[in-house]
Amino acid sequence: MSRKYRNTAQWLELIEVFEQSGQSQVEFCAEHNLNPAYFSKRRSELMQAQSEPAFVQVQSRSACSSAVSFDTSLTLRFQQTELTLPLSVDPRWLAGLIKTLAA
Repeated sequence: MSRKYRNTAQWLELIEVFEQSGQSQVEFCAEHNLNPAYFSKRRSELMQAQSEPAFVQVQSRSACSSAVSFDTSLTLRFQQTELTLPLSVDPRWLAGLIKTLAA
């Protein structure tokens, strides 16, 4: 079996072809010269990634304690995790945090 590198879009297309084929995974992999174990692994990973929400809920909360001062924050929630940040947080820092957590 020669190794062929595929990007995510190509894998998703290949998985869709498999889903439409009506073949068993072993038959499909043999026909397309794929390693069945690797195909199964990639399929599981990509199906799981697609079932996870692409966006997280973001809320801005304001609590006015007087007419002069107020406290505004940004709350990020995902599953059982909550992170509250002041709106003054550096957007580049926040983008770096999100990128790190997504890896």
